[in-house]
Amino acid sequence: MNHPTIVTTSWDDGDPSDLRVADLLIANDLRGTFYIPLHREPGTRMLSSSEVRSLALAGFEVGAHTVSHRTLTNLPPDEIRHEVRESKRSLEQLLGYEVSEFCYPRGRFDARVVREVELAGFEGGRTTRMLSLSSDFPRFAMPTTVQAFPHRNLDYVKNLTRAKNLPELIRYGAHLRHLPTWIDKGRALFDEALHKGGVWHLYGHSWEIQELGLWNELKEMLSYVSNREGVIYATNSEVRTLRERIPSRDPAGCLT
Repeated sequence: MNHPTIVTTSWDDGDPSDLRVADLLIANDLRGTFYIPLHREPGTRMLSSSEVRSLALAGFEVGAHTVSHRTLTNLPPDEIRHEVRESKRSLEQLLGYEVSEFCYPRGRFDARVVREVELAGFEGGRTTRMLSLSSDFPRFAMPTTVQAFPHRNLDYVKNLTRAKNLPELIRYGAHLRHLPTWIDKGRALFDEALHKGGVWHLYGHSWEIQELGLWNELKEMLSYVSNREGVIYATNSEVRTLRERIPSRDPAGCLT
């Protein structure tokens, strides 16, 4: 049985540097989902309404990322509901079509938050859980593979521990810990996805890429995974529709 390999990317926070990310994705024939809040913290820049529409017109997927980019798990129920539902309503009014995908600010979510996201009419939710290649994930807890960011090894360990993913934690210590950069980890995981199948998911924040000067690294990573024969390139929502084409994983979500 074939084990298809899917590549997807997603980008959070709606910074104007998203447009530069979009240009790089287009140059490499890659797909992307941009998760855009209606507002961000004071003093931060945001894409204009026309720029958000331009991303959609260029073929990228636009997802919701709340109204104010606040951590939802810290809020009372009525504020969670407003953050989730108003973000969907406003983006749909701007774009003129349904917005199906949601991303949790700072990756924080719980049962209350997931329920509100589902009740609002979203079809999927993306997390910040990393180092996954699995296609076997809940609709409202889509994981990622690698972030365009120079994390310390301790950051990856904390991420896997928070996700209570012991098999992946052991795997990280055995096979990925020694790799020095996020690009090295991303390559290794992509090579594994090519061999065994699964979903390779790059995510990031364009404002971090700009602040840290990671554009050349991002170009290198995108070039490495692009234009591969037999690989399916998809948006986040398309990944969900493609999942049934990928063989099941074990209960821990590990590749077999």
